[in-house]
Amino acid sequence: MRGTIWGLLASCLLLPAAAPFAAPASYDLVILHGRVMDPETGADRIANVGVRAGKIAAISDDALQGARTIDAKGLVVAPGFIDLHSHAQYAFGYDQQAQDGVTTSLELEEGVYPIAPFYAVRQGKTRINFGASVGLQSIRVKIKTGIDEEGSLDAPFNSWGKILPRKAEWAEQKLSPAERERERAMFAEGFAAGGLGIGVLSEYLPGAGRDEIYLLMKEAGRLHAPVFVHARAAALADADNLMTPVQELIADAAATGAPVHLCHIGSKALSAIGMVLDMIDGAHSRGVDVTTEVYPYDASSTAIGSALFNPGWQERLAAKYEDIEWPPTGERLNAESFARYRAQQPGMAIVNHRIPESTVTAAVAHPGVMIASDAIVYIEGKGHPRATGTFARVLGVYVREKHALSLMDALGKMTYLPAHRLEAISPAMHRKGRVQVGADADLTLFDPMTVTDRATYQSPTLTSAGIPYVIVGGVPVVDRGKIVPAAYPGKGVKSGA
Repeated sequence: MRGTIWGLLASCLLLPAAAPFAAPASYDLVILHGRVMDPETGADRIANVGVRAGKIAAISDDALQGARTIDAKGLVVAPGFIDLHSHAQYAFGYDQQAQDGVTTSLELEEGVYPIAPFYAVRQGKTRINFGASVGLQSIRVKIKTGIDEEGSLDAPFNSWGKILPRKAEWAEQKLSPAERERERAMFAEGFAAGGLGIGVLSEYLPGAGRDEIYLLMKEAGRLHAPVFVHARAAALADADNLMTPVQELIADAAATGAPVHLCHIGSKALSAIGMVLDMIDGAHSRGVDVTTEVYPYDASSTAIGSALFNPGWQERLAAKYEDIEWPPTGERLNAESFARYRAQQPGMAIVNHRIPESTVTAAVAHPGVMIASDAIVYIEGKGHPRATGTFARVLGVYVREKHALSLMDALGKMTYLPAHRLEAISPAMHRKGRVQVGADADLTLFDPMTVTDRATYQSPTLTSAGIPYVIVGGVPVVDRGKIVPAAYPGKGVKSGA
């Protein structure tokens, strides 16, 4: 661990002999008497924080003065939470996540293509920081159908309802050699345009065989671009078969040198979580650049018309019809309702109650496993609560109630570790995930005794409690628990920047 500079000596003007003292430093924002916690160094103490020009300019025992002062007595002053896996890349989604303490929300698992419009439409119009990988699914859709990504801050960037009727073309079919070369070139172009690596939805793309994924990972290794992967489907949901998709990705990472991040390990490992985490730890300790994440819920969510529910899904997912909840009505499905909804509303996201709670707890508590929401888009206020309550739930349930991990470890999984995952390609991430002098003033202030998620499967948009202040680039976007309507300090996080 590197040492932390907790004070910054300010240059002071020399005053006349009649007043031989230094003028107090003035800051844009001062946070007083908070419990300042920095996961990178393990520093944990009561201190005052001075913010100037969007950066942390001082962390001191001394009194500080500023244009705005926040009394943080009884609150933790933590780095702003960084979500590597959020599909909620639209205005309402950003507001929901901000009230859950998130200051940087990234679409890395699914990604987008083309990259430039994603960043352009959000520039100067978001409360929190944003970014995306280059999406393999979007590339395949473009190659096979000619359809481009669409979206705005008022609607999802991805349009499942539009592309799912043509699923056989982009998801189920293999690419020709010429199409594979085009795929590789589109990925490289998107990465050069700022995409944060490549997002690979293997389970949603059964037509993308192991050879296609391996060749893409070779390209990622050449570019030093991280690969964010939703692992392919297991043949059966037993320990032997659940290990296989993870073994494929570890082998590809070792062979190609591509950094690999495995998404939502809880829903992929299920009952094999212990063995899967042991494999990841073993590979990492031997120099394979592989990491993973989890969301703190015992249910998954996805579009009912996706390839996940192709024939044989019960065996692959260890799920039954009655495990599936239809959010618009709250009903549990049967064979007839499942077939009807899949045919008539393929883009609607269901909630699948199938993940053992013991799996969730094991992953949340495991060293090095990051927290990421897999936030989904709400349709008429319905969907999975993880888009609203993920980070507060970890702090309230798994730290305070279950004592599954320490507060410092939990913060590291939400801040420093995600920032560190991206530092090799995005220098801006060196300044995030930390409460240190010189770091970006992306800060989340919460009450460790009351922070909690309120979102439920029945009422998934109820915002988290106990997070009164969220600050992005020195600008409060949540103030006394409320969204600041005119605050749009969010900036794009890109490769090479």
